Amino acid sequence: MDLRRGAASLEGTSPTLSELVRLCAQAGLEVHVAALPAGCLGAYEHERERILLARGLTPVEQRCVLAHELGHALLSHVGSSAADERAAERFAARLLIDPRALAEACRWARDDAELADELGVTIDIVRDYREHRGVRRAA
Repeated sequence: MDLRRGAASLEGTSPTLSELVRLCAQAGLEVHVAALPAGCLGAYEHERERILLARGLTPVEQRCVLAHELGHALLSHVGSSAADERAAERFAARLLIDPRALAEACRWARDDAELADELGVTIDIVRDYREHRGVRRAA
């Protein structure tokens, strides 16, 4: 499967971790959990066609980091720049957040932490989505 087409079909559907791993496999990307340097939650290795997730991540963190690293793969990033990181963050936010679910949660959530919990993502994903889609803060 073409990674771009597969990711486009999942955008905004709030795919599960299993669906993201399946998309990686269909696109020929291996996903491994590994010991990574402190502060590094994940990595995309272009030349090896694999994504590494840090040991000890929660399932929500795994899902968000995998989506971020998928962004690097989709955008063919080799190495990492600040612009590449922002592009991967925007990709992950668009992929993981269902806009209808976000709109509903914004009606009652008091803060970004409640939004993130309701949507099954990290606070950073909520903030990235809101920043790039112009979505108002939680109630």
